[in-house]
Amino acid sequence: MSAFGRVRLEQAEVTGDRLRLRPITVEDAPSCFEQVHGVRAITDWIQWDGPERVEELEESYASWPTDTEEMTGYRFAVIDLESDEWAGSVDVRHLKEHPVATLGYLIGVPFQGRGLASEAVRFLVELAFQELSVLLVRAEVFEGNQPSIRVLEKAGLRLEDGQEVTCEKRGLRIKKQVYSVSRVEWELRSPCEHAWTTRAIREG
Repeated sequence: MSAFGRVRLEQAEVTGDRLRLRPITVEDAPSCFEQVHGVRAITDWIQWDGPERVEELEESYASWPTDTEEMTGYRFAVIDLESDEWAGSVDVRHLKEHPVATLGYLIGVPFQGRGLASEAVRFLVELAFQELSVLLVRAEVFEGNQPSIRVLEKAGLRLEDGQEVTCEKRGLRIKKQVYSVSRVEWELRSPCEHAWTTRAIREG
């Protein structure tokens, strides 16, 4: 157990101006499959190539949160308030040995350009700092993915100089850039709001 202690969320939900974020469930799998499977406008820009079968998503969404040796993951469904439809998914991965959280997000093509990603990422950063008590939030983005970079910058994340990493995708090495924001930086820029409704326990 790490010295700084960890918070484990048992429930978390938030409603904003454009969207609602709630824990993802097995029932969300068909919507995600429809939005992502074979949609290269999404999969060309993320390390994951998308699901081959809806059952892959059902297995992934069967528990909340999810745990590995390295992290606890909290994945949320993005519900578009205007249409009440499933618009995408976002996640916060809380590292177990360090007070750090990493972010991931995707928004279906029909829902892009509405500000959903920007609002969702802003809420994820708030959740990480206020509820999980981390000291640093990070995200990786494919080099050249300007829309995603703008989303991160709107949420206060900035490029880490010299922190370029690579991954393999479809037989090629792809460059990724690392963006981050510290707790101190976020507190200096952000109003003290508590939008999330959560239930949590402290481990250790």
